[in-house]
Amino acid sequence: MDLTFEEIPEDLWDDWVWLVSPPGLTRAVEEETQPLLSSPYQLTSTYTMNMPKVVLFHMAWSCRVEGDGGPGSDNLHVPVRMDVDTALRGLLFLLRNYPLVLRWRLEPDRLASLAPNLWDDVQEPPEMLWHVPQELEGQALDLDSLSIEFFNPFVPALRLAGIHRSVIGVISPVKSLDLAISSLIPGTESDWRETMDMTISELERRDLIEVTEDGLRRFTEKGRRMVRTEPLSDCLGCRCRIEEIVEYELCGDDE
Repeated sequence: MDLTFEEIPEDLWDDWVWLVSPPGLTRAVEEETQPLLSSPYQLTSTYTMNMPKVVLFHMAWSCRVEGDGGPGSDNLHVPVRMDVDTALRGLLFLLRNYPLVLRWRLEPDRLASLAPNLWDDVQEPPEMLWHVPQELEGQALDLDSLSIEFFNPFVPALRLAGIHRSVIGVISPVKSLDLAISSLIPGTESDWRETMDMTISELERRDLIEVTEDGLRRFTEKGRRMVRTEPLSDCLGCRCRIEEIVEYELCGDDE
């Protein structure tokens, strides 16, 4: 596949460098370690949040939903509601809908042959749930047969493709969700809340967004160009560490 490189416009360069890795405005949360069923492995996920990208992602999404052109239109000039609470609720939505997903690594024809199972009745990511498809019970669970991904397996298009039937486990970011929820409680001290407030102020200082007369916010011309230049879908990321569980048998003295 040919790779292409689009040069960042000179007047966006400094703000682009900042947006990709904004000092002090990213957060990372290491979740609890989870054993992988009866396998000799355990998994630890870490969620990372780029707060400026979270704000811009939510604003861009709101523009396309609320704009005059209707859902899907590219109306980035539309003023939308954006404040600390709105941004935190947007982050909470992302955390709730993008868990870590463990699936069997299967060929498409094998995937299509799986019968309906427990996942057909699940409509949104649970906190944590395990289920081995009946056809795959007894199959060795190792790193060659396991696919670990970061996506929402319950969206309609994936259901039609039967992707959810190959799922054996869903691990939601419980610690991250707790931090997001607590940041929305009035009167509660929250580092995330302070960070989001600083984020919005910095986006305004850099002339990427601005406040309108009615208290809403909108992209500036510079902000619209930035959104079209730098992808925002990585505002929430997840990486995981897989470790093999080693058991030691301790023996006492023979005396």
